[in-house]
Formats: sequence, C-alpha cells, structure tokens
Amino acid sequence: MPSIPSADALSSWLSARIATYVQRKPDEIRSDVPLAEYGLDSVYALTLAGDLEDHLGMSLDPTLMWDHPTIAGLTQALLQVLTSA
Repeated sequence: MPSIPSADALSSWLSARIATYVQRKPDEIRSDVPLAEYGLDSVYALTLAGDLEDHLGMSLDPTLMWDHPTIAGLTQALLQVLTSA
C-alpha cells in the first residue's frame, strides 16, 4: 500500500506540478480555481494523472481531474482513494 501524504503535502505537490505546466509560480496557483482557468486541457489532465500515478505509486482514474476540477477538490478525492486502497 502506498504511503498517504498529508492534504497540505498533496495540495502543494499539485500546485507545483500545475505551475510547471502553465509556466507560473506555485504560489500563483490557487486551490479553489478550476484547473481549466489556468489553461489545463485534456492533454494536461492525462499528463497530470500519469504524474500522480508515478508520485503516489498507484493507478488512478484519469476522470478524477474532470470530476474534481480544483486542487482542493482533487486533493480530497485523492485522499479518499488513498485511504480506501
């Protein structure tokens, strides 16, 4: 079973990764703003899903990004997946 990061650690990792994709500073990425507003499209969503799988060491449903379009929502959904694994 993969180790479960804290909500803050996971949110920070997501912010940093998304900031890299959109060429911004991590502190410019807000957890309550839909990722699409930063210009993330389906290609980035699939890339993020793959990066998350590598980071967390488990397979994820790529639709998580669409079902939970903010970092805050995605963080909570990921924590639920991790705790039920």
